[in-house]
Order: sequence, then C-alpha cells, then structure tokens
Amino acid sequence: MQKDIFKICPDCAYSTQDGEFVKCPNCKTELLRNCPLCLHPFMEMRSICCSKCGEKLRVSYVPIQ
Repeated sequence: MQKDIFKICPDCAYSTQDGEFVKCPNCKTELLRNCPLCLHPFMEMRSICCSKCGEKLRVSYVPIQ
C-alpha cells in the first residue's frame, strides 16, 4: 500500500494532495513536496518539521516577547 504524499506551503501551512497545485492558492508561495534538506517526501498533512531529518519546514511568525 502506497502512502499519500502531500504538498505544503512554508508560509501559511496550506496543504494538499492535489498534484495540479504548484503555488499556494492562499498566499501564492511555491508549495514544497519534499524536505529542502534531505529531499524526503511529506507523508503527513500540515508538517512542521521533516519526519526524517527534523528540518524546520515552515516560517514562524510568533512575535518575540
């Protein structure tokens, strides 16, 4: 059984399995299909870190306090 592969937006956390999308429909950022560090495909929806190498996949907009 083949696992599903997701595409995620590194800016707004949008995720999809639709192969037609290249850019995020919300913010127009290019969607990621693989980890930029180890090239492992995303197998989980709304990934924050790569499940293989731990690389951070999304930009954090939490204000410094």
